[in-house]
Amino acid sequence: MTGCPEYRVLTGSDAIDVATRKTSAPQLGDERPSRLLTFSAGGQESVVKQTAVRTGNLLLIVSGSPALVDRHLDQALAKATAAR
Repeated sequence: MTGCPEYRVLTGSDAIDVATRKTSAPQLGDERPSRLLTFSAGGQESVVKQTAVRTGNLLLIVSGSPALVDRHLDQALAKATAAR
């Protein structure tokens, strides 16, 4: 994903164009890469945010609507660390 900012995924005879770009992530964990992925097919677009947070040997990956990922990332991390 980091080496190729634009690529195409084929599903049967349908093509989905994917564009990625780095975006900011909150100050959580040791590492926190975050990307916005824009999927385009048939004249329609969908944007998904994917954020990964590494804390020690725990890796949490949250994907979804950009606003919801930002809103719930800290709660997801707290829940994941409590479950260890």
